[in-house]
Parts: sequence; C-alpha cells; structure tokens
Amino acid sequence: MLERKLTLEGGTLYCDLGSLEPGGWQTLDCSLRLAGVLPERRVAVSVEVLEGDVVRGSRIFAVPAHHGPAATDLVLRGIRFYLPESCSPRRLTVRSDAHYLEQGERCLL
Repeated sequence: MLERKLTLEGGTLYCDLGSLEPGGWQTLDCSLRLAGVLPERRVAVSVEVLEGDVVRGSRIFAVPAHHGPAATDLVLRGIRFYLPESCSPRRLTVRSDAHYLEQGERCLL
C-alpha cells in the first residue's frame, strides 16, 4: 500500500504515488434494488463492506432521477469492492442505506 499526505492550496496538484507491486485480490460484486423510487427525485445510496467491526470498503453515490409518471424500482449493478486476498475464508457483512436528496419541490427562477 502506498500513501501520500497532500495539502491542496488551489490550482492543480500532481501526485506521483511511486511504484507498487500488485498483490492478490478478491472481488465482491454487488447489486441492489431500490423499490418504489418516486419520479424526479435523486437518491443517495451508501454501501459498506465490513469484516467484523472493521470497514473494508465503502461506496457512496447519487442515483439520477427517473422521469417516469409513477414510482418505479431501480436496479443498481456493478457495485464493486476489491479486497486483499486472504488464505482463510472471510466473514463479511454488506450494509446499505438510501435516502432521497430532494423533497420534490420545484422553484421558478
């Protein structure tokens, strides 16, 4: 693992992380169904992978609003986590949550 501590002070910052030899990895590929998503509302989604009490990975993203006439189910695919390879079986917990980003109000400018 490589790590660099940076301080952003405006403009463009270039960071050369150096050389890294890849190790073995395991991939966890998840999908999620958001049920009954209302039209014209974006949804914030978070997905976490835990091993015991340790968070091994997290994804947080916004799902764009759909423009259909009624509530619909949306299937999210390709929520992918790369985990270091382990010799023994791993006991993982996948946790997710979702919330609307808007309340559906409209504002005329």
